[in-house]
Amino acid sequence: MRIALKITAALVAIMVVTLAIEAWLQGRHEAVVYERDIRRDQRILGRALERSVEIEWSERGLEYARYVLDAAATREREVAVRLLDEAVALEGVTDAPERGLWTDDGAIQVSAPGVLRTYLRVDGPGGERRALELSTSLRGEAAYVRAALQSFSVVALLLLLASGVAALWLGRVLVGRRVDRLVARAREIGAGDFTTNVRDEGRDELSELSAALNDMASALSGAQRALAEETRMRLAATTHLRRSDRLATVGTLAAGLAHELGTPVHVVSGRARMIERSAAADEDSRANAKIIVDQAGRVQRIIEALLDFARPRPAERRPVELESLLRADLEMLSPLLRRNSVTWALARDASAPAALVKGDPDQLRQVFTNLLLNAAQAMPRGGEVKVELLARQPAPPELARARADAESERSTGARFTRVTVRDQGDGIAKDMVPRLFDPFFTTKEVGEGTGLGLAIAHGIVGEHGGWIAVESEVGAGSTFLVWLPECSDA
Repeated sequence: MRIALKITAALVAIMVVTLAIEAWLQGRHEAVVYERDIRRDQRILGRALERSVEIEWSERGLEYARYVLDAAATREREVAVRLLDEAVALEGVTDAPERGLWTDDGAIQVSAPGVLRTYLRVDGPGGERRALELSTSLRGEAAYVRAALQSFSVVALLLLLASGVAALWLGRVLVGRRVDRLVARAREIGAGDFTTNVRDEGRDELSELSAALNDMASALSGAQRALAEETRMRLAATTHLRRSDRLATVGTLAAGLAHELGTPVHVVSGRARMIERSAAADEDSRANAKIIVDQAGRVQRIIEALLDFARPRPAERRPVELESLLRADLEMLSPLLRRNSVTWALARDASAPAALVKGDPDQLRQVFTNLLLNAAQAMPRGGEVKVELLARQPAPPELARARADAESERSTGARFTRVTVRDQGDGIAKDMVPRLFDPFFTTKEVGEGTGLGLAIAHGIVGEHGGWIAVESEVGAGSTFLVWLPECSDA
């Protein structure tokens, strides 16, 4: 609106100056017209009186001619009429002797300050001459000019008002509103909103500015998206580098563990086989020895899985019935769970088919064993671990966003079996939940865990094309959810 006011003020100023000059010229013109009309009227009246005076002078004498002239002057009050001697009349006329006293038509008009005089030659009998003087005061000239200028001033004032209002309205419509829209859009862009465009259908400079503003918003929007994508990629790269560094540490630790634990495990396994094959051993001893051999083999496989986590390699997978695997795992862990006053319950949707997934049974058992042990350790005062199986589930949103490898991306369109492990423990603080799957991070007391279990479980589930997540609230327990892709022929 300030632009419209400035344009209006400039227009009004120009019009005021123009009208002032026009008023001055109009005043001069009216003065000239006024004086010209008086000259014409004096000449017309003078010619009429001149002829009458000459006739009366020649017929009745000079005195009677003066009487007639005085009677005419009485009736014509605006014009003073006198009959003067020629010499007296022409005494004040400049250069009259050099111009032969009279003009060709026998008339002389003289302007003096405040008065206009006309002299006409009157010829009498015997060659005598007199001068007829007609004088009119110019005092009415100022009033005449002032009246004309007053009329002009009224018209000029109306013109100024109309022009000012029109300029303000046009400035508001053609400039003010459009500028307001551009300013509002510029502020939106400054606040980070690049979505709305300014629509201006004109073909002037403001339309060009509007188009340039829209182009700038589009460019900034693209730059913002590129910056967000670059930031996301940088964060992903940083996370990947951190994980790679941890994996390198895990690899070193795994190699050391394999070297240190390999020999004792082989010794235990060998001794157990000797007891199992001994003829002197009773049935209970042979059964216990067989269990020791199986568990020693499992320890060896866990060590190898730890090495696989540090140096991933494709696992040999086959259809696995999860309910049987979970039930066997729970049966195996039952003595440990009972020792901690923990009970368990396994539930499956009876209306759904058996949950068949394609995977490595030992790796999957390692995942669920870790989750079950964590659930038991989270309930030092006892409680119940609830395990649920739900088949034919869609992929979680997190899996669709995760781009760990090509196999995970292909799996997002498949059906999944979801395994839920829920405990009644103390829960986990929200700020710790995002770090649960980091290697060497643990919420347990010193000596109760290394922080590798969930990291290894996360890696195994990811290798199977699935996803693992956690939901926890302090004082309300924790829930771990594992999605595994089902076999295509299930």
